[in-house]
Amino acid sequence: MQNIKLFKSVLAGVLAGILTFPAGLTKPASTFAQAFDENGIYCHDTFEDGADDWKGRGDASVSIGSTAFVGNSSLEVSGRMSSWHGAMKSLDDNAFKAGEEYSFSAAVSGSGNIMLSLQYKDAQGKTVYDHIANGQSSGEYIKLDNQNYQLPEGSEYILYVETETGNDSFNIDEVVIAKTGAMMSSDETVKMLQGDFNNDERIDSFDLVASRKILINSTDIKIEIADLDGDGIFSVNDLVILSKFILAQVNEFTKPIITTTTTTTIPVTTTTSSKAAVDYMASIRDKITANVPSDVLKNAEGKIEHITYFSKKANRDKGANVWLPPGYDNSKKYPVFYVNHGYGGDESAMVNGMGVREIATNLIKNGEAEPMIIVFTNQYTDPNHASQTGNGQADVPGYDNFVEDLPDSLMPYIESHYPVKTGRENTAVAGFSMGGRESLYIGIECCDKVGYIGGAAPAPGIFPTQDQFMTHPGVMSKDDMRIDPPYSPYLLLIAGGTSDNMVNDFPKQYSDLFTQHGTENIYLSVPGGGHDSSTVIPLMYNFIRFIFKA
Repeated sequence: MQNIKLFKSVLAGVLAGILTFPAGLTKPASTFAQAFDENGIYCHDTFEDGADDWKGRGDASVSIGSTAFVGNSSLEVSGRMSSWHGAMKSLDDNAFKAGEEYSFSAAVSGSGNIMLSLQYKDAQGKTVYDHIANGQSSGEYIKLDNQNYQLPEGSEYILYVETETGNDSFNIDEVVIAKTGAMMSSDETVKMLQGDFNNDERIDSFDLVASRKILINSTDIKIEIADLDGDGIFSVNDLVILSKFILAQVNEFTKPIITTTTTTTIPVTTTTSSKAAVDYMASIRDKITANVPSDVLKNAEGKIEHITYFSKKANRDKGANVWLPPGYDNSKKYPVFYVNHGYGGDESAMVNGMGVREIATNLIKNGEAEPMIIVFTNQYTDPNHASQTGNGQADVPGYDNFVEDLPDSLMPYIESHYPVKTGRENTAVAGFSMGGRESLYIGIECCDKVGYIGGAAPAPGIFPTQDQFMTHPGVMSKDDMRIDPPYSPYLLLIAGGTSDNMVNDFPKQYSDLFTQHGTENIYLSVPGGGHDSSTVIPLMYNFIRFIFKA
């Protein structure tokens, strides 16, 4: 048992972001202590001697289980009646300071998207929720990790683990909370193993998570660790090889294991787009057309259902319309296409008059489109107003909030109430005007969840700018208008009408910025297209034809 605890203490250092390992490690602070120890560790919960102050959340209960990540025990969370029911642990307000960065890490196993989250009270005493880290599990242990989480202003902090959807039981092990950058002393030489991106002297799925973060953030990395194909650089292909190694599809890398600390650091090479995205968009680029056949605009079929879901961001119920395709069979699973309306609209604004249902109906029936479920959204997500004020400048933040409402509330509802396929390869978003702008914004911010992105006459305001109506503060800089590997979009399609005097050339500006930053995209110029269905219909025709096929 003592050896298990020693090993788990070493592992805790890795989970908390520690880069060096102690020769004679002292046990971190007791899980019952309400302060950080001399090494910057608040707690290391192994569950070898009990629940370590973790309790059930909602109707869930916690017990000590035998399905451990390391050692003999883990925390088993069962009896869950809803996705938010899980396990929680209170944090001492005296130990944590708002605005400072902390490292949170946990090993979890279950099904679907599992989330490490924080509940707290803001200055007004309102309960607020925030997500620290998340990851997809299919029964195997995965690492939920955020080494630089800035604690929000508040009090009564509670760390908890939940799932995005469903109520299956799950397990938790190796919970580590530490100050960002916490280190442990060691005189021991660190071994470097090719493919060991998280420095735990083993190669597993945690290394794939770490390698993706390094690639996305363009962080320098040792060539002895990162170059798996022997080409002298670290790129998407090295991630592919690492995935195959973990899946036992290959049994060795090109270069041997290196055990010296005299190493060469190489910059990450991020390709302009992932190979799949580049190849797919290249294959369809010449097929994109502004000419829409009249027969695809015939009568719409399928079924419309109106749903109501609770929006965490708005703190109220919101509505959406769900279109079920012709021949819908609830024993089958379908990809999902989220359609966003323009300013002043709601979940019914795009249902009629924009050709969405007609195009989907006829393309699905003639085999040119994949059968899909379409969700017509109500984007306005303002916790202070149930409906739009009519003041464009004041309403814009409520639209921008949809970037949180979609993944945190609407998508989980759809996935728990309809037979849908999950994953970015099965998820698309597109919209008109303000909805086009928000679709691009969602595509950037939720690139791990959405693989197909479209904007018809997208409104300005993602980056700071000014138009004839208002000054837009922007939600990101022009430099951030990009979607980097490994989350390059399978399809990013932007349409602009040559006679659109509402958004003018902003759609083309968006496309050009993506291109400048290496994000593959297709721009569709619609001759004579205005700020209306004349631009929306060509976008939807091409988008619906080619989504869910990469």
